[in-house]
Amino acid sequence: MVIATTLTSCKETKKIGTEAEEFDYTVEQFADLQLLRYRVPGFEELSLKQKELVYYLTQAALEGRDILFDQNGKYNLVIRRTLEALYAEYKGDRDDTNFTGLEVYLKRIWFSNGIHHHYGSEKFVPAFTPEFLKQAILKLDASKLPFIEGQTAEQLCKDIFPVIFDTNVMPKRVNQTDGEDLVLTSAANYYEGVTQQEAEAFYNAKKNPNDETPVSYGLNSRLVKEEGVIKEKVWKVGGLYTQAIEKIIYWLRKAEAVAENNKQKAVITKLIAFYETGDLKTFDDYSISWVEDLDSRIDFVNGFIENYGDPL
Repeated sequence: MVIATTLTSCKETKKIGTEAEEFDYTVEQFADLQLLRYRVPGFEELSLKQKELVYYLTQAALEGRDILFDQNGKYNLVIRRTLEALYAEYKGDRDDTNFTGLEVYLKRIWFSNGIHHHYGSEKFVPAFTPEFLKQAILKLDASKLPFIEGQTAEQLCKDIFPVIFDTNVMPKRVNQTDGEDLVLTSAANYYEGVTQQEAEAFYNAKKNPNDETPVSYGLNSRLVKEEGVIKEKVWKVGGLYTQAIEKIIYWLRKAEAVAENNKQKAVITKLIAFYETGDLKTFDDYSISWVEDLDSRIDFVNGFIENYGDPL
């Protein structure tokens, strides 16, 4: 149920430069990560309208970024925004080992869309102390912090410190250990107060054994238990993540207006309809149309596509 909002372009390519031309692919390296830049041969050959399309699709993708952070863990956004505020406003010694440790930790969060490793799923171990982080937060202008209504800096620390520093709290984003409740032991934010057995029973009850083209139940929703009743919160306009989804649709409509051809336009139109309704049959229609579009030079993927972030 992870939202995949990635963009690729330029199916036809031409070689740029000569064999001897040097190009530095490395941007930065930290922790176990190396960031690379890459060329997009043929991009300059695109028409202005095609480049406009790429821009709109890229903006639509970026609007889904916070959804992915929230799906990966319920505290990811508040932790990221708190550390981003500290990183921007910190007045102390930036060469201090605590601050450099915080910087690496924040970069890992940016890269992995949360506080857990993007592959191994284990929680990052911070190379800074709770004392350092608390003092930095308390010294920060309160208007810069992501408080919920009525919250104080002390309360913010109380909420997020166990998640950051306690290795026993949310240790794995996705737990796949046999014999354990995969839902209750995973930090991923697809379920709230629901056990694995309850989640499986909920979706099994929706399945029709006679349906030859079943939808992917649970692909675009979170299961929550409210007053003892399990409810499905669908990600759509008017539902969960509506503010972000409305912004995604805003950019998709702009992309729709400059589509390369009618096939591509139909793909974008169906994607917008899926976001508006949350209907999984519409998502299937969109996916089929996307596969059938072999003529467009600009290719993109946007939507709730991959599901390996869901423990089930």
